[in-house]
Amino acid sequence: MRQQPDEALASAFETLLSDKDKDENDIQSFLEEHTEFLDTSAWLLNHRLHMNCVISKFPIGGRTADFAYLTKSSDRWILVLVEIERANKPLFTSSSKHVGYSSVFNEAVAQTAVWQDYWAQHQAELREALRPILVPPVMASNRIELRRVLIIGRSDKKDFNQAQRDRIAGLEEGDKIKILTYDSLLRSYRSGWGHKKCLLSTRSTGYAVKRLDALPALLFAYVLPEHLTVPASIEAELVAEGYQMDAWRNNHLLRYNEKWATKPAEDEAGDVHPAVLRVLEAVDAKAPSKPVK
Repeated sequence: MRQQPDEALASAFETLLSDKDKDENDIQSFLEEHTEFLDTSAWLLNHRLHMNCVISKFPIGGRTADFAYLTKSSDRWILVLVEIERANKPLFTSSSKHVGYSSVFNEAVAQTAVWQDYWAQHQAELREALRPILVPPVMASNRIELRRVLIIGRSDKKDFNQAQRDRIAGLEEGDKIKILTYDSLLRSYRSGWGHKKCLLSTRSTGYAVKRLDALPALLFAYVLPEHLTVPASIEAELVAEGYQMDAWRNNHLLRYNEKWATKPAEDEAGDVHPAVLRVLEAVDAKAPSKPVK
């Protein structure tokens, strides 16, 4: 569903991108605060953006991806790593004789290729780091594929010429990388495709909710406090939204309507589809009892 864009906010983003004194850290901060500008449409499978969450500063080897997100289908996961570069970095050389990539563009692509190399050698380690959010558990062992997104430069408020578009398309297909410019982010947002997301960060024990720009999907229905940190200010926001956070902190998953730990009372049951209630009741009937930690 399309969302009404905020033109003043889009203009503020353009001003930031045009400021030569601002760097990738400033862009990172803006995108974390306004997650609707972060385009996560690349590589999405049929289950869409996993839990409506993106991860900030995802560590991989000795490096860090600026953002990461998961998407899944019935038999596989895709982990998408996102690198953001300055808006004033050109993609192509200025030569009129041939279409060639600029040195800074080649360097940025090469930097993301290091992720691919590390992934090829350390898949088990990275799967373990992702395991707390590879849910539902029955899908946690499905294969994981790595894809990359590079956000860099501007397109001078118009599309590249055909030769340049062909070069980009060839790179994307061959290297499993999606190239986005900041103008493409702005076009997507202004077209109504900008959607807010819940922002996570990594912890030694799992993950933390860094910013509640939007509510997550099923996060508290599958992930317990052992692997998920929720700051007090964000917990207060969730309580105001009807989440039973006291129950969750006592290791009860919020499986009913993604907010409740127990079956709702009759006057609340209208908020939960009867078919969902039947499925959850069937799961409860089959599941062995588990002591509270």
